[in-house]
Amino acid sequence: MSIKDKALKWWVEKTERDEYVASSNELPPQRQREALVKDKFLYPLIKGYWILKRPEDETGEVFFLLYWQIIEKVLSRFSCWSLRGRSALKILNGDQTPQKHLLVRTKKKTNRKVLLSTGFDVSLVCDPNFDERLVKKIEIAGRNIPVDIPEKVLIDVSKLKPSFEIQSFIAGTPFDLRTLETIYAKNPKPIVFKRLVGMVEDAGRSDLVSGIEKIIETHTHYRVSGKKKVEPELMIKRATITPSWVIRQEKQLQEFEKTLEKHLISKTKEIKKRPLEQLLTQAREHKKYDTYHSTTLEGYRITPEEVEALLSGALPKTKKAQEYNNVEKIKNRTAILGYSAAFDFVIDKIQENFEQQEISEDFIKDVYYHLFKPSADAGIIDYLSLVSYRTVPAFIRGTQYVPPSYEKLSELMASYVSSINKIRNSIVKAVLSHYFFVTIHPYSDGNGRTARLLMNYLLLTAGYPWVTIRVNNQVKYFEVLRKGQLDGNILAFGDFIVEILES
Repeated sequence: MSIKDKALKWWVEKTERDEYVASSNELPPQRQREALVKDKFLYPLIKGYWILKRPEDETGEVFFLLYWQIIEKVLSRFSCWSLRGRSALKILNGDQTPQKHLLVRTKKKTNRKVLLSTGFDVSLVCDPNFDERLVKKIEIAGRNIPVDIPEKVLIDVSKLKPSFEIQSFIAGTPFDLRTLETIYAKNPKPIVFKRLVGMVEDAGRSDLVSGIEKIIETHTHYRVSGKKKVEPELMIKRATITPSWVIRQEKQLQEFEKTLEKHLISKTKEIKKRPLEQLLTQAREHKKYDTYHSTTLEGYRITPEEVEALLSGALPKTKKAQEYNNVEKIKNRTAILGYSAAFDFVIDKIQENFEQQEISEDFIKDVYYHLFKPSADAGIIDYLSLVSYRTVPAFIRGTQYVPPSYEKLSELMASYVSSINKIRNSIVKAVLSHYFFVTIHPYSDGNGRTARLLMNYLLLTAGYPWVTIRVNNQVKYFEVLRKGQLDGNILAFGDFIVEILES
């Protein structure tokens, strides 16, 4: 076996075990290592650590996909460590996006920054009182990452300037007062806790106020002035608390709704509504066009001629039927047929529910079922995946954004449907239904197509025409989505959709 073959054998064995980050002492002998570097199967990350990748993969894109595996590997040399402060807050709020400046505490004597790549770093501080009982492991992108428990994070963030993220965290987390008291007793600082009382009140957690005040008085004999009376019925709120990641999504949705409504009010008033028959005729005439573009946007390599032939009941004349026996061709074919079926289902529901601009989880699941039933019939996916949300972490190529973990999907989707149905402006409702669906990313595949079908269902039931996002707008489409997901800027996405609607 040649040096190159031995090197590739090592690479395959590692990647088959889902190990894409390696330390120098795990690498094969030097000549094999050099062969892997030369052929772009191996890329240096920082001193002592390497990324395993395919030659065609962009290094920057791979870095974001492997971010949490990189963190786990690089910090494995520290026996005790955990995410702290704002970094822990983001994770506890359900935000698993790679963090440019990750905050970590460790028992080991250190106080430095580890520079990773493209401006990303890890800031390490020594905590001589590090206690593993104040740490819990959370699955992030398939890795078990140690994170400070909510009670410790609460004390840490109480020293920071109040923010939307902190308020969501306080409002949606079931804190244990006994644990909070234990942490406070080790290092009592009444001024910090007095500030915390105000933050807790602002977050609507009246059930916690008296408990925190009692902790201060018990351990410091310091009485908080202006103590508010807590009604008995508020003491039971903790048992029915809304999770912080749901609160965060609902508040962002409300904020985006107000921003879009104000920004688009003049444009949306100029877009005329049309009668049902005219809308249905226009949509049906554009079905093949829409099927091609919406499917191709997701990376399927198909042609308008293939779409035309399949939806007309015949295979393309220039290709033999047996050519569809390979997996890629079957996937392409079932994707076209599935989108066609989902399109027809949505059109029927528009006709049935015209002027009733509402969605439900059952409706969403029905759209997804039609979209992927041909794939299940062909044996590409199993039938059970047609009726359930994903049960694995999700990654989106080309973006730093990481969708919520699958354990949160049930609550997020229930909140999504309820929140979308409350939006008054029909066009804003359609735009945000699209944006938040792909942001939640409830399925392993087909989220973009499902989101666009949902958006068009809401547009047409309100009297507006079908919107097709063309392949030549793909780069801009994903760019404006990223602006919302990473920068909190929804205006770019709103303008993008409305421009198509106006044309």
